[in-house]
Amino acid sequence: MFVIFFGFAETSLAQEGQMTGEEIMKKRRHANMTMDQTSTVTMFLIDAQKNERKIVTSRFHKHYAGQEGLDSKSVFYTEFPPDQKGTGFLIWDYAVKGKPDDIWLYLPSLRSVRRMTTRDKNDSFMGSDLTFSDMGARRLDEDDHVIIWDKDGNCRGLSEPCYIIDSIPKDKDSPYGKKRYFISKKNWNARKIEFYDRNMKPLKLQLISWQKVGEVFAWKRVDIVNVQSKHKTIFEISDVKNDIGLTDAQFSDRMLERGGGR
Repeated sequence: MFVIFFGFAETSLAQEGQMTGEEIMKKRRHANMTMDQTSTVTMFLIDAQKNERKIVTSRFHKHYAGQEGLDSKSVFYTEFPPDQKGTGFLIWDYAVKGKPDDIWLYLPSLRSVRRMTTRDKNDSFMGSDLTFSDMGARRLDEDDHVIIWDKDGNCRGLSEPCYIIDSIPKDKDSPYGKKRYFISKKNWNARKIEFYDRNMKPLKLQLISWQKVGEVFAWKRVDIVNVQSKHKTIFEISDVKNDIGLTDAQFSDRMLERGGGR
């Protein structure tokens, strides 16, 4: 499933005025940016034996655009299943080079907030096929972005022309050797992402469908399969609301312990 078929003649990538890989990734990053956003995220976790588990969370997100050295803040509160209700994850993404994300976990059974370590950030997010780091906003300068495809015509399996960009982490401690992004030339949305392990073997495949909310797009459904373990995660995103005026206080560890003040 990771083989790319093109089916049209090759042309040189070195064209006059061509965007760089980093410029394309920057357009992708800013294409659907809102000041803040809330949504309901429903996850279906499916193991290799087809056993399925459902988790429902409320998500809150706020952009900072570099203010106070921050890129964004996100918080997730578990609503279902009942025995996990109130569990919270708070993520602060920094815009400052060399400053790692901060992530806090609140477990209502222990009534305590724990700050996660660097090693924890590569753990699975709530048992899904994305890590805690994947849930954050990675800075562009953390990777080298190489254009793999920049020609006319549709990539097979996608219904529109796209750029294909390999993002290769500069950090040798990354769990990934690279990520390959398939980015729509029409609206700059990533339609597919391929994850490769440190040995450059296929690891995960992520397929993304989008929904229009006001003037911007947001995720509607995301399917992620780990091709090595055969585990799969489906994210379904609903009740999306943009620019409702979320406050800084809603993204503090104190509010995390209060379950968002609910």
